[in-house]
Amino acid sequence: MNFCSNQIGTKYKIIFLYFLISFMTLKVLASNQISEPIRIATYTYGENSRIENLRPLADLIETKFGRKVQLISYKNINDLIVAISQDSVDISFISTMGNLLLNNGLHKHHMMEVLTLSTENSSVKYRTAFVVPLGSKIVSLTDINMYKGISLALVNPESTSGNLIPRSVLGKKGIKTVESHFGKVYYAGSHRSALEHVIDGRAEMAAFGSSEYTDYIEKNGNNSKIRLIQMSDPIPLGPVLFNKSLDKDFQEMLKQLLTSLHIENPIVFSKIKEGWIEAIGAQRFVPVNLSYYQGFLGNSKDSQEIGKDQFKE
Repeated sequence: MNFCSNQIGTKYKIIFLYFLISFMTLKVLASNQISEPIRIATYTYGENSRIENLRPLADLIETKFGRKVQLISYKNINDLIVAISQDSVDISFISTMGNLLLNNGLHKHHMMEVLTLSTENSSVKYRTAFVVPLGSKIVSLTDINMYKGISLALVNPESTSGNLIPRSVLGKKGIKTVESHFGKVYYAGSHRSALEHVIDGRAEMAAFGSSEYTDYIEKNGNNSKIRLIQMSDPIPLGPVLFNKSLDKDFQEMLKQLLTSLHIENPIVFSKIKEGWIEAIGAQRFVPVNLSYYQGFLGNSKDSQEIGKDQFKE
């Protein structure tokens, strides 16, 4: 009888130890997950890493939620996309162009579009400006098909307003690919440089961010050496991406924080806007998903295939 009792006691002790060890293991894993920093990543544009633009937000998250935050700025959009594909990012501030590249079918990732900056009620909206030399015969993009073989200056392959949108707009004018229509296509390296390509005669047309055009006209007025032939429709600003593995409750709290940021922490909100020239007219963060961007680019081959060659081995 005592033998049986000892066997039963031993059995229950083993079961108890098993559950105790399992509980402690889960507790340690949960503790490690909480102690790991939230990795907020973006990319450098020009000389601006945007780290200082995101630092007030990182400080706010640490103070409000008790979570450490690690800020990372990759040297370009492509490096950011690689990091996202390697699951090395929890939250990302990415451009419209970057998000298109991320979702071009070549990258497996766990990120989802959650928020974007809205300019819906703002008088300042970000667009692409198409310009030509003051004396050009080109009146508008409507008759662009008559001028096959001219030269075009864009900004760089990763630019939304200086590459993605121009290709999309031209695609809607019947131009399947920019390279097949224009005699030469230059990537000037910056919005200002694309504008200067037209001023100094290196290009017969240029497309770049509207804020650069506005600044130029305000400074030069009647002495302008360029002429605007079209402004694109307003460009949807890039999304804030969340990693799907983030705790659901934390995701909701962070969404609430960001959507009320313009009211409760306007200085933090303004600092974020300062990091992205296209966000100058933004008023608040609003919920968004991938469908928000679908249908925006049109059906041109350029807008569908853009960026894929950058990632082919």
